[in-house]
Amino acid sequence: MTTGPGLDGLRSSTHLGLHVGADWSARCHSYPDSAPILAVTLGRTTLSVSAAGSAVTSDQVDFAYALLAAVNDYLIECERLRFAMLETVESAEYRAA
Repeated sequence: MTTGPGLDGLRSSTHLGLHVGADWSARCHSYPDSAPILAVTLGRTTLSVSAAGSAVTSDQVDFAYALLAAVNDYLIECERLRFAMLETVESAEYRAA
């Protein structure tokens, strides 16, 4: 993880908390000659992620890989908790039958 300004001197900013319900979407908008934009929409809230500045640098590529790894970890934890809950429900249904 890099701290301090990147090679181009631009720094990331803002902190958001998003609580995901049933009304969500996630999409990557691609353009032939400019940086992509990742858009996550939750209800009426949209979070977009794009490159700071006009060019994609190694900082953005490194961020995308870190984001991918964090999303994968999030998925694994969500699946673990969901499957544990389903097993509990199925076990209770089996005992009731």
